[in-house]
Amino acid sequence: MSRPAQPGPRRPTGVSMMNTIALLVSALLTMTALGQPAAPIAPTAVPFPHPAITEVLFHVPRDSEGDPTLDGVRDPVGDEFIEIANLHDRAIDITGYTLTDRGGQIAFTFPRLTLAPGEVAVVFNGLNTSIEGPVGTSSEAPTARNPNFNNAWVFTLGNTKRTVALNNQKDRVALSTPAGAPVDMVIWGETDARDYTSRPRVAYVKPSPGCSVQRVRQTGELLPHTTIDGALFSPGWIPERVTISEAEDD
Repeated sequence: MSRPAQPGPRRPTGVSMMNTIALLVSALLTMTALGQPAAPIAPTAVPFPHPAITEVLFHVPRDSEGDPTLDGVRDPVGDEFIEIANLHDRAIDITGYTLTDRGGQIAFTFPRLTLAPGEVAVVFNGLNTSIEGPVGTSSEAPTARNPNFNNAWVFTLGNTKRTVALNNQKDRVALSTPAGAPVDMVIWGETDARDYTSRPRVAYVKPSPGCSVQRVRQTGELLPHTTIDGALFSPGWIPERVTISEAEDD
């Protein structure tokens, strides 16, 4: 699953450095003018022993292509999913960690489960879906990893209401510890300037991308999946996966 680490970018000097600074200042001024909180210039990594949000599908693609659950039926609500991963070089216990959205419609608590280094967990909305292979709930972890999703640990919200869904235009997903402290957050369409500095990491993405947003580096932004490899989504698999333990552990 891992690919060889690519050499890092060369350090800009001279005119290149001046151009880089000018571009960063211009971007910050533009976001301020729009009333949008500025995304971090150099995103940090989620520290050990916490998992990280690696992919979110909040805008399910149209037609039959929008079927990440692989059940043959596209559902604009049921096919939504959130993916987290252990990107550290040690196992982590995710028991009691929660995934929630802005309005409290989405609320999922992980049951007793340990993620080995590099392991992934995917939580589907589940409305009107039939997911093959081992699938867990907030009450009980799956009996095994699911081979249909790159051997990820697969869960379902078990949702039965169409109103329980992520909003395509304005919402957010927060991954929090059992004590309720957010450790990773993805926001789209927000225009308020509330202070999120108490959270280790916040990523801002554009609303309604028509595909999932995917993180390919621990310290990188989430990108529209189609700009990474042309695919609409990849639940259970992280394209061009980062080297495990790229982050500095606390």
